Order: sequence, then C-alpha cells, then structure tokens
Amino acid sequence: MPSTTRRTFLGTLAASAAVGVAGCSSSCPDSDAPEPSLVVETDDAGSGFETLPDGAWPAPRFDAGNTGHPPSRRPPTEPSLRWRTTLPAPRVDGARADASSPTVADGRVYLTTGAGAFALALRDGAERWSVDDLTPATTEPADGYGTELVPPVVDDGTVYLATDSGVVARHADDGSTAWRTDADVTGGSTAAGDTLFVPTVDGLLGLATDDGGRRWAVDGVDATLPAVADGTVVVAGEETVALDAATGDRRWSAPVRTESHPVVADGTVYLGTYEGLVGLALDDGSERWRVDRGSGRTFSAPVVTPETVYAVERPGEAPDATFALDRTGDGPPDPRWCSYVGEGAVTAAAGDHAFALQSGPSDQRAPPRLVAFTERFGEATWGYATTDRPLPPALLDGGVVSVTHRGTVAAFGGA
Repeated sequence: MPSTTRRTFLGTLAASAAVGVAGCSSSCPDSDAPEPSLVVETDDAGSGFETLPDGAWPAPRFDAGNTGHPPSRRPPTEPSLRWRTTLPAPRVDGARADASSPTVADGRVYLTTGAGAFALALRDGAERWSVDDLTPATTEPADGYGTELVPPVVDDGTVYLATDSGVVARHADDGSTAWRTDADVTGGSTAAGDTLFVPTVDGLLGLATDDGGRRWAVDGVDATLPAVADGTVVVAGEETVALDAATGDRRWSAPVRTESHPVVADGTVYLGTYEGLVGLALDDGSERWRVDRGSGRTFSAPVVTPETVYAVERPGEAPDATFALDRTGDGPPDPRWCSYVGEGAVTAAAGDHAFALQSGPSDQRAPPRLVAFTERFGEATWGYATTDRPLPPALLDGGVVSVTHRGTVAAFGGA
C-alpha cells in the first residue's frame, strides 16, 4: 500500500481511537514485512570509521526520561557497515539474549554479555577493556518477550553495571572499580543529577553517584527502568508511582498497570498498557488522554519525539504493528501510519527516522531485522540483514551501533 494511502487511512482511525475497536486482529493495513530500499548485509563490514560520529547514547533509552529520542541527531540514511565484531557471550540463566543493548560515550561502546562487561573503540570495535568478574542482571525488554541483560549506564566518566550481586561503578577510561554496592537488582538503572536510581526486588534505591552511598530506599514499588524528569522519578508496574527524586517521598500514584517502562516528556508520562496508550500528568498523575484501540490490543513502551509518538500494537492473535501517532498538545495522539514488525519493537528515533526491530524468518537469506522508517510516511529506507535478532540500537550523529542477541556488535555510518 502506498505511503500516502496509508496515511489517509489511519487518519480515519483518530475518531475511534478514544473509544476502541473490537476484535484482536491488527487494524494496520500492512500485513507483510516491509522491504527497505537499501539492505546492509553482515559480510559488508569495513575496517572502521574515518571520521567518528558525534554525540553519545549514554543510557538504554538515551536520556533519563526514556524518550529514545536524541534531539538534533542525524543517523545515516544511506549507511554502510563500518565494522563488525563478535564478543564471547555464554548463556545467562533465564535470559533470552546473551548480550545487552549498547551504550556509547566518549568514543567507546559499552555492553555486557554472559562473559562480563566490555568497552570497545567506537572507531573500529577494538577492545579497550573488559572485566570478567561479574554476571549481568536481567530485565524485561522493550518488546515484552522474555528477559534481557541490563545495559551499562554511562554518566560523567563512570560506567554503572547492574550485576546479579549489586551495582558496580567503573571508571570509563580503564574499567577500574570506583565503587560497588550490594543489591538484588531487577532492572535498568537511571542516572540523573548526582543520583543513580536502581530497581530492586524490594522497590527502588537512590544511590549517590560519587560513592554508591544509599540516599533513600522505597519498598513496595515496581520498576524495570525508572524515568526521571523535573525532580520526579516515575516507576510503573502494578500501578504507576511518582516519587520525589531527592527524598524518595511518594508524590502520587495512579491505577495504571504496565509491564514496560514509563516515558516522560514535556510534563506527560507515556505508558504502554493492556488497555491502550495512556498519558498522565507528571505533576499529579491525572489521566490526560487514552488511545484505546480495543480489547486484546496491548501497546509497548513508546518512543516520544517533539512531533510523534511511536509504539508497537500487540493484537495477541496477529502480527505486531508499528504505529506512528501525531502529538496533539494535551489531547490523545492521532494515528498517522503503521507498519508490520512481526514480534518487534520501536526503540529509538532521531532526525526524520524511527528504528524498529522486527521478526521475519526467511529460508533463503537473512531478513532485515533492524529497519529505519521515515517519520512522515513510514517508508522503510534501509535495514540491517542478520540471522540473529538485534537488540535496541544506539543512535549517533551519522552513526548507529547495533548488538545482536549472540554478542555481535556492528557499527554503521554514511550519509
């Protein structure tokens, strides 16, 4: 279906979005996997970047609000594979992936595998340092299937690693230990200001970033990846709870349940739930809007840009679909376009592109598993073809770094 027709079709869904559409099948008109105009193969790797991409991707969803959107970033639109390397990645009990998604800062790529933690040179993938005396903690991924290794978080020259015995802070330049603290970590940490917010089996910890000292602990809240903005920490699970970032005091709670992380942007908390996509006011937790597309349609944690909300709809009895929705002030976002992703997720967006992970097995050749869609019309411009499913990528200015479930790291650059 042409992209202009797709956009017109989804425009008619806006009126029904608030009241729901019956049934479990996806209402996305695209029922087949997209075919990108450019496909990068795994055997096309070069020897490295001639000019390093600018920018950093220091956290799993870029920033403390988990938006997945770095402003003023322009990832490649006609990329080539600049380098590719495979790290040792033995199995971790209970994890569906043997490696974490990447974070990038100061010219280095950071990730964990079952073999420990690694820092690679962004230029060519060469190992800068590694540590093998830790087992990474696991958490629920963006697409909601199984568990994955918790990615490193980088802040002010320190790499924070979530392990099965607690949090370890290491100096980013050489990997030496800065501090460590015991905790039963259950999700990804978020660094904001001078505090590291750590989900645990009991609730949430606020740790001092300089020495790991405990600032506060809150029991009885669920968290996979906290979102922090305007002095407020938001965690989501059986209910959505907002805490004071400095003290841990509860500010409000809302009876909205989700199994994915919250996203905060411009004073709104965005939640993908079993009952649609929900927007809450950050200041008091009141519901601002809800996009409910009918029973059986769950939404994943969204990616939020100034103009667009990206989320994956999971009908339950049909393939997942990427939805792009127009942000409309304080009202519910309006559906603009959608595209098949199989069992996938949208995890990042920059410039005028969104990046989706998709399933799509093929008997003949490796299918595109990482796909770039245009923001306006949802056209698939390029994809990375790999037999091993990739994890959420890191977006840079002129570059993309991707890691697969089995520990293969690939860096892309280009126009």
